[in-house]
Amino acid sequence: MSVAVGLAETELTVAPGGEVSCTVRVRNTASVVDQFTLDVVGDAGDWAEVEPPTMNLLPGTEEEARVTFRPPRSATVPAGDVDFGVRVRGREDPDGSVVEEGRVTVEPFVELAAELVPRTSHARRSGAHQLVVDNTGNTETTVEVLPTDPDRLLDFRVRPAAPVLRPGTATFVKLRVRPKKRFLLGPDRNLPFQVAVTRPDTEPITSDGMLVQRALLPAWSPRVALVAVAVTVALVALWFAVLKPTVQSTAKEAAQVETQQLNQELTEEVAEVKTQASEAAQTAEKAEQAVTGGAASPKPSAPANPTDGAGDGRGGPGGTLENADPETAADFRVATSASPTSNEFALSTYRPAAKKVLWVTDIVLQNPHGDAGVLQVRRGDTVLLETGLNNFRDLDYHFVQPLKFSADQPVTVAVKCTNPGSTPCTPAAYFAGQLVPVAPAASPSTSPGAAR
Repeated sequence: MSVAVGLAETELTVAPGGEVSCTVRVRNTASVVDQFTLDVVGDAGDWAEVEPPTMNLLPGTEEEARVTFRPPRSATVPAGDVDFGVRVRGREDPDGSVVEEGRVTVEPFVELAAELVPRTSHARRSGAHQLVVDNTGNTETTVEVLPTDPDRLLDFRVRPAAPVLRPGTATFVKLRVRPKKRFLLGPDRNLPFQVAVTRPDTEPITSDGMLVQRALLPAWSPRVALVAVAVTVALVALWFAVLKPTVQSTAKEAAQVETQQLNQELTEEVAEVKTQASEAAQTAEKAEQAVTGGAASPKPSAPANPTDGAGDGRGGPGGTLENADPETAADFRVATSASPTSNEFALSTYRPAAKKVLWVTDIVLQNPHGDAGVLQVRRGDTVLLETGLNNFRDLDYHFVQPLKFSADQPVTVAVKCTNPGSTPCTPAAYFAGQLVPVAPAASPSTSPGAAR
């Protein structure tokens, strides 16, 4: 080695957003003039600076340089100890570099922000909100979520009530707001409330919200009730004034006509019986006169001609929602993981089983980590939905006309990640619908024939 290096301080402490410096002494122990280059290696190298970065030293001489550490006030630099090294390399002897090691302690800090989404909800029984709490600090912390209303007219349910916030993340807290009293009719009532995010020894962060309470019965219900009563009264009056007498008269006329028809049928049957009795008496008389003769041959009866019948069957193709029932209900979740790339999509596919058709009625897109990039929902290679990850945390779609997928055209979730650094994108998509089997088409029916 042709150089000697020494740090004035090897243990340093710095606050995020501030700076701290120490001196490093470089001595040329070689017998020739040399130029030395100084830099900082390790995790602190991104936010450290050496001044001057180079120095020319005669043999046996030394010079000091200043190393300054400036960690940014963000979650990218976590709180705690960070080891570093000051490396000195000579031009004459590049392989004989020297590294002097030290440690800098980054102090912790917490910065919180809270937003209520939505700020105003409309409900008859209970309103749903989400409190988004961002921790932009460099250390983990636990907070308490405390909703209040000035008039004490509301009940609150918070989950979780004491979330743990990791540095550089956003945490979603579900808030259900329910009025203590309800009313049947009347104008909407505005019920304000406030949600506070607190932690020890700090000022609370507040977010204002509003529940617009609606009457249990719609405003148009009294008018509809009056119209229904009026229609009922009119129908009753019409029945007693017009329809009931008409029905009674018609019934009497129908009964008289039916009685006449019955009397006529009875008269015809009596005449037919008398005719048959007369014929029987004549036949008996002839039989007595021909006691020595042969019996008359009976007339052959006419043979009945059977009529052959044939039925046809019809079958409907399967794979439609007409074949759906509660047992075919299906839901699944497609999770993704895409590394940051320039212009490439990472694909995650769900393929229905063969001879089955998937009808999707609901899609929920989830981006809980606030990734940046583009998400697509495809049918095979065809793009059906496309949205930017920056635009949502949770996004749902509900279709009147369901989307159709099959084994040849599967469900594909494509993600192009544009996160800074090397943090991957991990959005997900939830699908719900019906997984319907495809029934075989029925063969045409033929009329059976028989030989006798």
